[in-house]
Amino acid sequence: MSESTKKTYEDRAKSEPTDLHKAFAQWLFIQTGVRPDLKTVQLACAFRMDFQRSEENQSDLQARKAAALAKKQKAAADKRARLEAQLAKLQAELAKETAEPAPAAKKATPSKAATPTPAEPAKAAEAPAPKAPRKAAPAVPRRAPSVKRPTSARPAAK
Repeated sequence: MSESTKKTYEDRAKSEPTDLHKAFAQWLFIQTGVRPDLKTVQLACAFRMDFQRSEENQSDLQARKAAALAKKQKAAADKRARLEAQLAKLQAELAKETAEPAPAAKKATPSKAATPTPAEPAKAAEAPAPKAPRKAAPAVPRRAPSVKRPTSARPAAK
């Protein structure tokens, strides 16, 4: 674009609102119940894209994205810490249960192969359960095909 055709912000702001700006202001009033200033609507429409491309907005967007990423990483670290604490608690409970003899089995010690250690989860829980075979769907009786009967009552199409 040449310099002679490029308008400055001041020149663009001095122009009168178009019919589109007036219609948009009316639509905003109908939708929200708030009557906006017509010049404000015009300026917002005219300069929106310029604002989005501006260095100020781009640096603000980068700062907001960085803050959102930091917040997400902190939440993930907090969740990991909570889950690790919960795992440690469950492992401690499991170690306590396996260390104490069962009251029903007097002097019977559980075998080491059958009891999972706190560091190793039970391997039986890892294996997926076998699926039951699917039953075949019951046969549905078919209807006899309909027979088209000639209709003499209808007038012929012309």
